[in-house]
Amino acid sequence: MYIKRQLEIQIEPFLAKKEAISIVGPRQAGKTTFIQNLAKRFEREGRKVKFITFERKIDLDLFNNSIEDFKKIVEQYEIVFIDEFQYGRGGGQKLKYLYDTTKIKFIISGSSSLELTFQTGKYLVGRLIEFSLMPFSFREFLSAKDSEMFLVLENISGADIFNFDLKDAPGREINSRLAERLEEYLIFGGYPAAVLSAGAEEKKKVLEGIYDKYLLKDIKDLLRLATDNELDRLGKFLAGQIGNIIKYQELAGACGLNYKELKKHLNILSKTYIISLVAPFFTNKRTELVKNPKVYFNDLGLRNYSLADWRAAGSRNDLGALAENYGFILLKSIFSRGVKYWRTKAKAEVDFVIEKEQTVYPVEIKYISKRLIGKSLYSFIEKFNPPTALILTKDYLGEEKINKTKVKFIPLAYF
Repeated sequence: MYIKRQLEIQIEPFLAKKEAISIVGPRQAGKTTFIQNLAKRFEREGRKVKFITFERKIDLDLFNNSIEDFKKIVEQYEIVFIDEFQYGRGGGQKLKYLYDTTKIKFIISGSSSLELTFQTGKYLVGRLIEFSLMPFSFREFLSAKDSEMFLVLENISGADIFNFDLKDAPGREINSRLAERLEEYLIFGGYPAAVLSAGAEEKKKVLEGIYDKYLLKDIKDLLRLATDNELDRLGKFLAGQIGNIIKYQELAGACGLNYKELKKHLNILSKTYIISLVAPFFTNKRTELVKNPKVYFNDLGLRNYSLADWRAAGSRNDLGALAENYGFILLKSIFSRGVKYWRTKAKAEVDFVIEKEQTVYPVEIKYISKRLIGKSLYSFIEKFNPPTALILTKDYLGEEKINKTKVKFIPLAYF
């Protein structure tokens, strides 16, 4: 069963161009399925397509041992897909040679941004366009699980989040149903195999396999670890700290790592798509608080697996933190690197700040069913005068003005 991915829309304008395309993302997020579907589309259009995977030894050996022989094979085709490209030896330099000496459209994919981005991208500056494919977004989850709710949201543009017109909002019953679906997503996350599994126990088993067999193995290899004890402790500690500012000394002590080792571990966890570190937004270094980042998981199913915490949403005391983490996943998918947080020495804090076209927009996550504006948001509005402030709720809708700022209350599940 193929679930249409939102990346299809983003990638479309670049398919007819000469530049190579790189698709990176965590293991088991659906990259192979995505590019196989893309290859089938080209074949239906009558294009000559070659699909290669470097997990197949004969293909990898040909690429590694004789690039000229590899070239003789692939130049018979218009479009060449190479899956798991990070396994290729000297891949970036060889792909540059193939790009420069043939008319082939190359589309590559791989699971490690460290290897694909740095080792390949440095040779293909201006010739390689990179996209990320993460686990299912909430909308992709709905496409797989609840087509009626998916179709309800089709007319709501996530890219236009600050200009959302409340007149376009669904009614109370649909809002309630969307919130119920979102809460399922907050527990088991968006990994395709977990989403498409039948029941809770099967989902847990799938997530166990992804975490232990794929992700931990990759991370151990990159860090050259003899054991994963410190890594496991770090993962559990971070899972309990989502939405919090990292305190390096405390974190190092809890995990048995020195400062240098801790920073290396955090970097690898980030580059292998387990976590994201969110930097602070500030305009005045004297009054804004710290340079330390906040931490979020890129998939909440993995976060909950690391804590062995599968409680239903109504029984959880961390539901607000899960909703905030989802808010980050959502905003990152729309604004890429423009997501930050704000905190002052006086401890005024706004969950997220979006910098867009030289304007700042505050976003708060309040996973409740009523109007609530915290003092910190008032402080931010008074200081920066943003045109719009968002408060993403469980199912509450509303709009009001504070000074010249339009404050919108919108259900988190809409985007």
